[in-house]
Amino acid sequence: MITIIVAADQDLLIGKAGTRNGMPWDNKEDLAHFKKTTLNHTVLFGMNTFKAMGMRALPKRHTILITHQDYQNDKVEVRHDFDEVIQEYKNKQEDLFICGGAGIYKQALPVADTLLLSRIPGKHEGETYFPDFKEYGYTLVETTPYETFTLETYRRGATC
Repeated sequence: MITIIVAADQDLLIGKAGTRNGMPWDNKEDLAHFKKTTLNHTVLFGMNTFKAMGMRALPKRHTILITHQDYQNDKVEVRHDFDEVIQEYKNKQEDLFICGGAGIYKQALPVADTLLLSRIPGKHEGETYFPDFKEYGYTLVETTPYETFTLETYRRGATC
């Protein structure tokens, strides 16, 4: 299964340059949810998001980095073709979590099965937004409230 996992505010803001992790907020509860959900799975990042994370792989996760640059890192699997990775995981039993950034999300929206959207309350400052996903046939199937965010689970092609 291919799953997009993202945290966004009410306006679908997802990123702010110059912050510790590239995010416009510091939400420990959402980060714990991200860790629990992706632990022992494969995660995929674009280069900008990978840079915002300090150019390091996440512990106990297989990390795929999509980049057009000639980059090498022993801790991550560097790939240059997003579509090729997606085709591989469409035919596998193992889960692939798409973790950003905005350009990677835009490529993933037409092909992902599930969207896990952590809604961070309020309006925040930043410059990077999650693409409009409604046009890709995502349907809200579950809402799970947490103390500091609400998890919205969407399935592509699902009917209510």
